[in-house]
Amino acid sequence: MTLSRSVLAACLALACMTASAAPDTVLMQVGDTVVTEADVQAEILRAPPQARTQAYTSRQTLHLIVRNLMTRRLLAREAQANGLAATDAVREQLRLAEERLLADARLQQFGEESEPDAAALESYARTTYAAQPERFAQPALTHARHILIEGDTDASKAEAEKLLAQIRGGANFEELAKAHSQDKGSAARGGDLGSFPDGKMVPEFEAALKALKNPGDVSEPVKTQFGWHIIELVDRTPARQRSFDEAKDELMREGRAELLKSRRTQKIADILSGAKQHDEAIDALLQQPAR
Repeated sequence: MTLSRSVLAACLALACMTASAAPDTVLMQVGDTVVTEADVQAEILRAPPQARTQAYTSRQTLHLIVRNLMTRRLLAREAQANGLAATDAVREQLRLAEERLLADARLQQFGEESEPDAAALESYARTTYAAQPERFAQPALTHARHILIEGDTDASKAEAEKLLAQIRGGANFEELAKAHSQDKGSAARGGDLGSFPDGKMVPEFEAALKALKNPGDVSEPVKTQFGWHIIELVDRTPARQRSFDEAKDELMREGRAELLKSRRTQKIADILSGAKQHDEAIDALLQQPAR
């Protein structure tokens, strides 16, 4: 007999509710069975952080959680009424579920006990910054806009030359890009391509961009595999090395995660240090058919 995870979870939730229910806002009720705000809070806390955020910001998600909790709770009561809780298979699954919950709780407790202090995190941050300077090197960046006229015909080139003449006559580059550029991704941003390192664009585009010397300079129409481009240089940012102060918060967060992971790994190694593994018995399982 196999008990689904949802029914198993419902049995556990019902047991906890019966043993330690506290007055709370009722969110759904079927007869004398209720789902409370505390139930929903506990359910959300079991979810990954991103899912928690969605639960608190999406009305649809929150309603679904309430309905699922009630469904599980009612199924759990039916299971108890039908005697399922007394079967050996269910008792074994409940025992294993309790074991998993307690193990997870102990690991969480151990993590809280093992929280690195500020000195350890500072040491990790400084050591890592000194040992991995390449991580904090920021390449030179170029910020540019463009207008793209697709195609390699004389007509598309003529259209690009017409737009260039308007720009040189004082027309606003961004407004022309919004109205005429056929690169739909950047057109809505006035042709803005953002900042990017060398080698990001196709060679013809790169060469024309490098020939522009000052912010505001605009290229002649440039032919690439995509069509004809008019390019405007917005800005150039030279290569630089991020300072330790700039990288410190990032490294401290990284250090905390690494140190906690290391201590957790050591904890598991310690509790398994006296274990005797019976490889032959484990390997014998490979010969057994799946149940």
